[in-house]
Amino acid sequence: MNRSPNFTSKLCLCPKVYPGDDKITYGLPAEEADKAFAAGLPEFEPEGVAAELSAPKIAVILTRDKHPDRSEPDYTLPQATVEAITLSGGKICPVGYDKVAEQLDAIRPDGVFLPGGVFDVPLEWEENEPEHPVDLRRFNVYIQLIDYAKEHKLPLLAVCGGMQVLACCFGAKIGRIEGHRTNVKEFAHKMTIKNGSLLQKITGMSGIEVNSWHTWAVSKDNIGNNITHVSPDGVVEAVEPVSPWHSFVLGLQSHPEYFVKSGYQPAIDIFKSFIEAARHG
Repeated sequence: MNRSPNFTSKLCLCPKVYPGDDKITYGLPAEEADKAFAAGLPEFEPEGVAAELSAPKIAVILTRDKHPDRSEPDYTLPQATVEAITLSGGKICPVGYDKVAEQLDAIRPDGVFLPGGVFDVPLEWEENEPEHPVDLRRFNVYIQLIDYAKEHKLPLLAVCGGMQVLACCFGAKIGRIEGHRTNVKEFAHKMTIKNGSLLQKITGMSGIEVNSWHTWAVSKDNIGNNITHVSPDGVVEAVEPVSPWHSFVLGLQSHPEYFVKSGYQPAIDIFKSFIEAARHG
């Protein structure tokens, strides 16, 4: 990330393993970020993560999550996300929940990555759910990132919850499903890939193995004529807009970032294609 006069402080995201979890997460106490935002515009940086000066900058939302050993939520970034983008040649540029437009104008990213996670979406996007309170603060950051990518014609890759927000922006809805929350680090099933799609162009395959770590899915009934790829039981596993604002706009229900470092070629191809699209505009 290039230094900019708009940034007033640098905040490091330190690697940590939280209780009851075996995954390394880059984290920052929320109160530190909130204090920095109150004083100006902080610059976030994962500790010890290096990238080439010429690496394309990828804007990634910091997910604010509550962990058992914290009284308040932390801002976090999964190690798998950091590794997948960095190993593919990109530079992680985390974006916090406050002053999003100002952060993006200062960063000037070359691409946008929407991660997964558990967060609220507007009630009208949910199928067969009773009315309940929602906190749309995190959701609103996803929308701002999508809008920024559209406005600046940037490539966008979305996974899990990020893919669901992307699909709902196309007019889809989401609903609860069962049997799709297994192990994020292991393959769960195969997904078919449609002929002539971006995903087929990237992988050169008609189907790939994917992990499964979700309890909500995009409804096929409301996806319109956008391109969808499905699992054997018909769950939407990937979505591509029929009229994208950039040649690379892809949403995946699975988490391919967990297989980049281990060498699974389709996952590598997805992230390398995304980073190359960001590099060349």
